[in-house]
Amino acid sequence: MFSLGEMADIVGAKPPAVDARPSRVVHDSRRIAEGDLFVALRGARTNGHAFLTEAFRRGACGAILAEPTLAPRSARGLIVVEDPLAALQHLASAWRERLTATIVGITGSNGKTTTRSLLAHLLSTRWSVHQPRENYNTEIGLPLALLAMPSTSEVGVFELGTQAPGEIALLASILRPTVGIVTGVGPSHLAGLRSLGAVAEEKWSLIDALPADGFAFIHADSPHLTESIGRAPCEVCTVGLTTGSVRGHVLAAVPRLVVQLAEPALRLETGLVGRHNAGNVLLAAACALRLGLRSDAVEQAVRSFESPAHRLRPLKAPFGTLLDDTYNANPSSMEAALRVLSEYGGPTMRRVFVFGDMLDLGEASERLHREILERAFTFGIDQIIPVGEQAAAACGSRSNSQRLPSDHCTQATELRGRLSGRDNVVLVKGSRALGLEKLVDELLKG
Repeated sequence: MFSLGEMADIVGAKPPAVDARPSRVVHDSRRIAEGDLFVALRGARTNGHAFLTEAFRRGACGAILAEPTLAPRSARGLIVVEDPLAALQHLASAWRERLTATIVGITGSNGKTTTRSLLAHLLSTRWSVHQPRENYNTEIGLPLALLAMPSTSEVGVFELGTQAPGEIALLASILRPTVGIVTGVGPSHLAGLRSLGAVAEEKWSLIDALPADGFAFIHADSPHLTESIGRAPCEVCTVGLTTGSVRGHVLAAVPRLVVQLAEPALRLETGLVGRHNAGNVLLAAACALRLGLRSDAVEQAVRSFESPAHRLRPLKAPFGTLLDDTYNANPSSMEAALRVLSEYGGPTMRRVFVFGDMLDLGEASERLHREILERAFTFGIDQIIPVGEQAAAACGSRSNSQRLPSDHCTQATELRGRLSGRDNVVLVKGSRALGLEKLVDELLKG
């Protein structure tokens, strides 16, 4: 990590009166530990400067800030800048210059975290791999994740997220990856990106940022991506189930995903579930092979991988099986999860869909929620229980849908009352802002 004096020099600030070498760079004062550097960011809802006293009370060795008069008198190591966020991003770019590791950037409408986690899992069997501990993929999160990467790491695997045009390009300019992966294009963040074409263009910004000697991996079953291959600045590997230079065949989707490849000859069996995850597995495996991992090592490592938390993870519950897919939701991931729900377990299982709102869909939101409801009925789901205004509106007066109350404990009590025996499979899915992981926790208590 840079010293405070080096940081001040990099961002063009006056050197602090007291120098130190921070343990970490942190923007949440509640997470400050002894020796951390606090970045006081100004946001739409909160101003990090209001938490300077708390940060130093917790042991911060310094702070990057724009309003020094708000710092406590005991504060030391202050780096005063006009824009703390720009300074944070500048520091991350400077740290990237010192890294000699192979850097992989991953984006896409769905599957970013699963692909990132799986790829890091594969590569860690041979190399020293850094990946963010959390889903840090924004203009704030990515710089923090990059600054946390040890200079001794041999590979870094990062996500790039977006909600509006130009954000992927900004993140890629900071990260400067040598390998890029795009997991697919679907109707996500339409409030900011407006159309599928705009989503595809935004995701492709990652590929545009790769160097000529870099390498790109894209999901060939996503036509919005294959249309752009001709303008890629580097070599591109396409993977998919229906087309692509690396093509897989799904042997089983539940209770464990099994994907067979002919060339190279691989059987990829994993704790992930669902046909939709086959693309993520293929992308991670193809990238790992390209980076030098042996085929047998890929097969072995894939077998020991489990789904990241809250991403369609099957959990044993008092009433049967709970499919926890509460991290986020958009129409593509909703349909994929519903397909898993329809296939999971035997024919006598009762299947329940806790239907949370899909946020950030703009003007298409009402139509897309209705379409998901109809897909649920097409898949033969026994009961749909909406959570949130938009899901409830879509369900309307359907006889087999009954809205849950807003309190998570009450939700769990009411839902358990509707589930008899252990022959139930319950899918809980909705956008992150709904906090449905709390409902999952309550349901698992029994």
